[in-house]
Amino acid sequence: MEFLILVCSSTLQDEILNYFEAHQITGFTRLAQATGSGQGGGTRMSDEIWPGENAVFMVALAGDKAAGLKKWVRSYRSGPLREGLKLFTLPLTEVI
Repeated sequence: MEFLILVCSSTLQDEILNYFEAHQITGFTRLAQATGSGQGGGTRMSDEIWPGENAVFMVALAGDKAAGLKKWVRSYRSGPLREGLKLFTLPLTEVI
């Protein structure tokens, strides 16, 4: 099992939610209004100087579902980047 953290431009939330629905990923946490800075997405602080926001999705997945999400993110990132999208993966040893 893996703990996957998606950080994306807030404009990608619907696309990610559509992916989750299409692949029957029903357990996740979404932080809809996150700010920060990173390569690819730039700085988004929801203010006049750095407008825009990010979103964060956290999900625990195993096997094909984890591999599928990673493949989808790789595919998105290999194309012409329209918006910032990063995926961080961590091994998950226990859920209580």
